[in-house]
Amino acid sequence: MPFGLYVHFPFCQNRCSYCNYGKVPYDRTLEERFFEALTIETKLAAQKTDPPAQTISTIFLGGGTPSLASNKLLFAWLEVLNNCFSISTTIEFSIECNPETVTRDRLGLFKELGINRPTFGIQSFDTNLLQLLDRRHNADHSREAIYHANIFGFDSFGCDLIFGLPGQNTTQLNSDLDQLIDLDPPHISYYQLTVEDDTPLATRVINGTLQMPDSDRMYALYRIVCERLAEAGYNRYEVSSFAKPGFECRHNLGYWRGDDYLGLGPSAHSLVDGKRFANVADVHRYIESLQSGDSPIVEESSGVEQRMTETIMVGLHMAEGVNRARFVARFGCTPESRLNSEQIEQLRASGHLISDNTSLRLTEIGLYLADEITARLLK
Repeated sequence: MPFGLYVHFPFCQNRCSYCNYGKVPYDRTLEERFFEALTIETKLAAQKTDPPAQTISTIFLGGGTPSLASNKLLFAWLEVLNNCFSISTTIEFSIECNPETVTRDRLGLFKELGINRPTFGIQSFDTNLLQLLDRRHNADHSREAIYHANIFGFDSFGCDLIFGLPGQNTTQLNSDLDQLIDLDPPHISYYQLTVEDDTPLATRVINGTLQMPDSDRMYALYRIVCERLAEAGYNRYEVSSFAKPGFECRHNLGYWRGDDYLGLGPSAHSLVDGKRFANVADVHRYIESLQSGDSPIVEESSGVEQRMTETIMVGLHMAEGVNRARFVARFGCTPESRLNSEQIEQLRASGHLISDNTSLRLTEIGLYLADEITARLLK
């Protein structure tokens, strides 16, 4: 069976105000040690699979800021990967890029390495909002990155934006959308800003320096995003994901559909043969464990019931919903058996939920309220 590969590159040049991911400041010496450990882990992972039967169909280099990676070290690791695994001839190979790290030469190198889907963390084109997020780039960096992506003939690439920032008004939101639509990327991820614990943003919200929009305001902003992007020819195939036809992110669809995926690098998660596990988050512990011959894996103790719940939660965030046949084949029961039957009937009657022979899915209006509806449905 084909599977997706996620690789976590843990280095950033700075930490954004809203970020609580496993990241460390970029350090060249530590990066060399990281790639040494990643090479060891890649070889160990290959020993546990049957390469003729297990083909990598998608690769996603995330982080962190993987567009900072050393050309030499990245190339050497990719050679190891190609020697260890069978790689699909139709691979979707994504890499996350901060706009200020993207140059013409850098994108040219990515193309040579077989990376065919860069994604650019634009977040906003507004200078004040970028400063609030502690981003290092500006709008010119973002436009130049997309210009170079087009110059090098990347047929598929994505742009990430954030809405619902403190103080963000509809004029700023529409300005972001105007500029993004004008650049015409094949894929757009438009995320609602969330306040994560132990971040500078959380501190400012708690002490009253910043105030987040209320739920009604968030809902109004989200509807603007969906309507504007639909008018521009983008299909919303997941709550925060929009694509021109044929440019949906195959790697993320694999996650959401419950397909197998392997995670390499610190804090990376995996789902293989129905078993979920993860690596230690601390980059130093990750490196030390592999260099000393130990496994960096931390086994997860969650069972089948949690897998079913996760599958429903994620599936209801997709336009296609929870595939009924796939769910029954995997768990031996219907998705409805895990849900509140009274809520199912209420939501069907209100026009928010569809349950048929093919799937359990939210309607167009239901997707606007996916989190609230999912919470109501789960027993």
